[in-house]
Amino acid sequence: MIKQTLLKTELFGYEICAHVTRLDEGIQVLIAGGNRTHIGAVSFMGCNGNIQTLQFPGHKDGYVSTRRDNALWESLHEPVCIQCGIHYDRLENNQIKEVLNNSIHKM
Repeated sequence: MIKQTLLKTELFGYEICAHVTRLDEGIQVLIAGGNRTHIGAVSFMGCNGNIQTLQFPGHKDGYVSTRRDNALWESLHEPVCIQCGIHYDRLENNQIKEVLNNSIHKM
């Protein structure tokens, strides 16, 4: 059985969405938003609990994908794959922290 869920939040005038696909064994999530959606990093964790993250040069999306991957694995103990790409132009440090907190804790 495949169950899909869309979670949305808005921050600084742009949506951040999490497209969640629940499989019989495992979960796949795409987190994207801001003013330019993309894929900046992919994190995956298998049944053994070892996480691997691939991040494109110049991106910091692995911060979100790694933490969400770990949190989901801790609750499910099943394979988890997170793709992440959130971009905003010219954010201040406190705004970057707000994006990270929104992406990790509220979705």
